[in-house]
Amino acid sequence: MDAGGRRCFQTAGHIYFGDVEEADDGTCARHGLGMQIITAATVSGEKVIWGRYKGAWRQDRMTGTGSYRWSDGTAYEGGLLDGRPHGNGKLTWPEGSSYEGAWADGEMTGQGSFYSAYDGFAVHGSFVRNCTRMHDGTWVDVARRREQSRAARLRIGALPPPSAGGPPTADESELPVFFCTPDEVCERAIAALRTPPFRVPLIIADDSCPEVGGSFGSRAPLWCLEQGEYGCSPSTTVHLLHAAAEKRRRRDYAQIFHGAIREALESYRPFCLVFGSDPGETGNPQDGALPAAFSLNEFLDPTSLPPDLFDLQRLHSSGAAEAFLSPEKRGLPSREVPASGEEAEDGDVAPHPPMLAPPVLYLLRFAMVSLQRISSDLDEEAIRAHISTRFSEHVPLHRASVLVVSAS
Repeated sequence: MDAGGRRCFQTAGHIYFGDVEEADDGTCARHGLGMQIITAATVSGEKVIWGRYKGAWRQDRMTGTGSYRWSDGTAYEGGLLDGRPHGNGKLTWPEGSSYEGAWADGEMTGQGSFYSAYDGFAVHGSFVRNCTRMHDGTWVDVARRREQSRAARLRIGALPPPSAGGPPTADESELPVFFCTPDEVCERAIAALRTPPFRVPLIIADDSCPEVGGSFGSRAPLWCLEQGEYGCSPSTTVHLLHAAAEKRRRRDYAQIFHGAIREALESYRPFCLVFGSDPGETGNPQDGALPAAFSLNEFLDPTSLPPDLFDLQRLHSSGAAEAFLSPEKRGLPSREVPASGEEAEDGDVAPHPPMLAPPVLYLLRFAMVSLQRISSDLDEEAIRAHISTRFSEHVPLHRASVLVVSAS
């Protein structure tokens, strides 16, 4: 290969600007220093940034010193070999946990320091394939320990996850309450999912909202989420009353969740869990908790209703969502599209990698819906008290935000 200077090109969702080497046949390889942005397109055609890398390249591979940032906020800076941490570097997870030290082929190996923002656990010393030996002689896999801590913070009644490496502030621990009109529900629900700390919307209507509406004639506020080209539909909605009845009858209730999540991923419509009222419930349902059979603890399972629904960034970045897709949609390759290279100064077409369309990225949008309406006279504190009484033993409220739908 000959020196090729600097080049900017895009293919298969990868946007690259930096040094290249050109081969005799006109093709070029990323080689030297460069920056690459990894993008994809949702089912609706919306462009999504999936990762960023800035640093050294060797023969089209990330090799040398560089920095990489994943879509869930995880960041690495240091040495790499063939796209994996190698040499000395620092990895920082979204909640602020970190490891700084030696790496070998993508694993913590050598001298280093690990810190967990979840419980303050810190260890300095020698690591072997993500494991370190404690003073009592036992070995601890710190990567697995950190993942177990993350998963534990998604459980019902758990503490909120850390923020910026430390405990959450009082404001961050408080259950957020927002208000919107029926026409704003979809937009506000999506905003909650995309804005740190990425809480799942729990949508409830007050008594001023029209009780029935939408193309499916659903009750409020579910009909508000059914509006628009990418609103939820009956095939992406699961009523927990129905799921609980199927479980009680010892039927395959898990496939109800799995099928709805698959349809939601492939159609880009929200996956909705609906909390209704049990016909056997006595008293005023607004004053008491939901039936125990409606608790998500009764249904959560990695293969049907994954706990990572309450950490969608992790669900997507880990690839776990792909298990819910139809087989033919898993690992969908990019498609070649007609494209011409840039005109070189002498009139020839400049060398350019084959142009491929960005890959399709199947993202899940998730919302919870309560069909029990509340009084429009309630203030934020009264709404929080109602939600806490009714849902505290049924959903991880520390990973939720309340969206109250009102007519005005």
